[in-house]
Amino acid sequence: MRVYINTDLEGVAGVAIDSQIGGDSAEYQKARRLLTHEVNAAVEGALAGGATDVLVNDGHASGFNFIFEELHPGARYLMGPSRPVWLPGLTEETEASLGVGFHAMAGTQSAVRDHTMSSVSWHNLWVNGRPMGEIGLWAAIAGHYDVPCVLVTGCEKACEEAAALIPGIETVVTKQGVSRYAAIMEPAEKVREMIRAGAKAALAKVGAVEPLKVETPVEIRIEFNLSAYADQIRIIPGRERVDARTVVFRGADMMAAAQML
Repeated sequence: MRVYINTDLEGVAGVAIDSQIGGDSAEYQKARRLLTHEVNAAVEGALAGGATDVLVNDGHASGFNFIFEELHPGARYLMGPSRPVWLPGLTEETEASLGVGFHAMAGTQSAVRDHTMSSVSWHNLWVNGRPMGEIGLWAAIAGHYDVPCVLVTGCEKACEEAAALIPGIETVVTKQGVSRYAAIMEPAEKVREMIRAGAKAALAKVGAVEPLKVETPVEIRIEFNLSAYADQIRIIPGRERVDARTVVFRGADMMAAAQML
């Protein structure tokens, strides 16, 4: 079974504050290690659940967050920036996708580090009129390839968001949000054990959990935090500026619309 694991950082157990998200801080280095070990747990669970080919996408910010020498040897890893397409390596031959370390969409109360793509510039996003965050974008792009998303790990609100989008998806709650920057945390090793079990259980749901399919053609609407960010979007065929802070991106299908972003 071919499995694609998509990852982020903000939903990892132990991550909550700004200094953990990037840069040169000691806290970010610790967060990288926490992420790497949750990824390893997901790989172990996937292999135990029948995966024979596992590709893991380092999906946070620069795309270079994993501690490479500590990664599980049973998978391959996509790392680095400047990617020509969304989710490289995810294809029609992929049989299932798992999500590790995800956060809830912008504006979700009591979600840890809620945002959609950028806390600085993006305010809201809709796909065909439906509010979505990064979980929805990942699942809809996977659905373009008829790939079901069968696991999400992250804070309680992220798991609730995933369950509302994808009936039957397996979820692992890594922490319970108190505010955007505070959470009741589960111990790291306990979370890794839950992720191992969750990944294995998720692959047993392949065939029962349906891919998230988006009706075509596709319209993605982004409301930016400031008009200045909308000003920076080059208006070409497929893009429309609809007001000071909002731009619409259109495509024949989900991937075509996503490539306009």
